[in-house]
Parts: sequence; structure tokens; C-alpha cells
Amino acid sequence: MDVGAITDKGAYVHKRELKMKSLVVAAVAALTLASCTGQGGSSSVTPVAAPAASSEVLVTARGGFVGTKKFKVTGTTEVFRRNKQWFIRLGPNFSESGAPDPKVALGNKAAGGYQPGTILGLIEANGESIYALTPGLDIGDYDQVWIWCEKFNVPIGHADLTIL
Repeated sequence: MDVGAITDKGAYVHKRELKMKSLVVAAVAALTLASCTGQGGSSSVTPVAAPAASSEVLVTARGGFVGTKKFKVTGTTEVFRRNKQWFIRLGPNFSESGAPDPKVALGNKAAGGYQPGTILGLIEANGESIYALTPGLDIGDYDQVWIWCEKFNVPIGHADLTIL
């Protein structure tokens, strides 16, 4: 082969490599530009908005559980309000030792603790769970969350609430 043919072939390969690199750079630039259109440009992506005032969660009290002599209860609880409804949340770290028929209820230290008629629901598993206050219960009347065995009418544990 003569030097000219090698040079032409070498030049052709070189141009081809440049063309491929240019296409790759153009594709990356197009993708980058497309992903940035949400910042000042028009885009079909909807930004995440702050929750509407009516659906905001307002945490008003928290507490930590202690068990009775026969049962172990650990973890946290909190009282919160959302959409004009009060709730009790057992935290993700909540755990009870497997007592029969454990239920979430409310209590008041000054009135002697657990208050009959305040049971909010059955605890089906350890971990986080949420219970709505039933109509007629005024959260302001209570300063404790109880874990209560309704079947045997005995306490399993409780958390004293601290107002935030």
C-alpha cells in the first residue's frame, strides 16, 4: 500500500471516530437538557407541592412505653391531628411481649390510669400503627396511652404523654 492510501484510510477512520463521539456528546447533551427543563423551562413534570393546610399533620404530644411486671412493652407513641381528626400513633419501634388481646386505649393519671370506654383498637402486630379517636372522646381529657388486655381486664403497659 502506498502512504496516501494509508493516510486516506487513517483519515476516514479518524473522521468516523469523531462523528461517533460527536453523536454521543450530542445525545448526552440532549438528555441533560431534557432533564433540566423543570428548572425554568417548560416541563410535563409536576413539582411536589406542600400539603394543603387541611391535611397537615400536627403532632401535639409524645411518650415512651413502660410495661407492667408481667408484660414487656417498649417504644414510643404520639398524638397527632389531621383533617380535624385526632389519632394515636404507635411508633415503628413499638413492641409488646405477646399478651393476649392487646388493645390501645387512653388514660388519665389523675383519674387512676386506664379509662374504660376509651379502647381504640386491637394491636395486630409490633411496629407502627395508627388509631383514630372514636367520636365522643376528647383528647384533652387524657394524658396517657395504655396497652390494655380487654379479655382479662388487665394492664399491659402505658406511656405518659408530654405536651409539645
